Amino acid sequence: MRTHHVLDQLISDAERNLRCFYPPTNTLRQAVLVRVRNGYVTRTFRNAYARTDYWKSLNAAEQSRHIIRTLSLQFPNRVFAGLSAAAILQLDYSWSLHRDNAVFVTQQTGTSARTYQGIQRISASTTSVTTMLHYRTGSGINTLFLALPPESPRIANITIGGRKPEITNIVPITSPAQTLVDCGLQFSFMQALPMFDSAARKHLITAEQIIEVCDQSRMDCSRVLRLVHYMNPLSENGGESLCRAVIIEAGFAVPDLQHVFMNPDAPWREYRVDFVWHTPAGRIIALEFDGTAKYVDPAMTNRRNIQQVVNAEQEREAGLRKAGVSTIIRTNYDEAVQQTPLIRKLFEAGVPMVTMNPFFERATDVSGRMI
Repeated sequence: MRTHHVLDQLISDAERNLRCFYPPTNTLRQAVLVRVRNGYVTRTFRNAYARTDYWKSLNAAEQSRHIIRTLSLQFPNRVFAGLSAAAILQLDYSWSLHRDNAVFVTQQTGTSARTYQGIQRISASTTSVTTMLHYRTGSGINTLFLALPPESPRIANITIGGRKPEITNIVPITSPAQTLVDCGLQFSFMQALPMFDSAARKHLITAEQIIEVCDQSRMDCSRVLRLVHYMNPLSENGGESLCRAVIIEAGFAVPDLQHVFMNPDAPWREYRVDFVWHTPAGRIIALEFDGTAKYVDPAMTNRRNIQQVVNAEQEREAGLRKAGVSTIIRTNYDEAVQQTPLIRKLFEAGVPMVTMNPFFERATDVSGRMI
């Protein structure tokens, strides 16, 4: 295949700016089609392309963000919504939600409808538009969320660290509150709770802002209000949020999150547990959510081998039992996705059900404190 310097530069610039490329001339378009046929280039969306090896190196959420950044250049007036806005905000959710590769944008009137393959419109009577600014730094591309529409003069004149940044993309999205309402209406409780938890953890929203959007909506927002009720910023990642959603949906008592225990024999040693139940009978049940990276990622293991990590976990469990924990349950992402293995463990451990003791059905504020 002959080298095409102009096309190679176009591809390089796109990858450097974390987006796809699109050929601006017929000559370049023909060169791209040749490379699509031989597998060097992949068509990622309508009039959007990427180098195949580069594209395969991206996870589904980052692929979606690349497409959205590209479309924001092609159609600067388009406002991205729903799952697309959640991707740009980098909220937690399962990447499997991108399986149909749809891009969501707003429309002001009418019902949600597909304009052409790959684009879905979300109806909104009133839409608060915010902006995600992408700019270059010495270490790569950074993002800055601005509660301003993209046409605001403040964005054109913005400075970061006293300097005018090199802006690579300006992506208009629905407000975080509107985004959560749209996703809460579209996806199941277990799919949406990680989004709500992560938005609260990032301080992007308050419960009042979400409720205000619901009040202005013509839709039945009872599903969204349920998500607001259980939203908790103390959930550290999407896996923990999914695990908690399974617990709630199965009818178990809502656990306390990130509870700290102290070893009475070594008071300087503290153990923070992902989920804890204090039962009326005085038992303390702890649930630990383990990620695979905990055992294989050097950054997570502090370069220790697997046996050293396992030994540390055994020492931790011994400390928790000395601190009064009666039962320790371990689960992981796969068990949470399958649901049945996790639910079986909760039953066997005697985790209280909500119907058995209404005390456990309680609300928390955006800081995770009981109301």
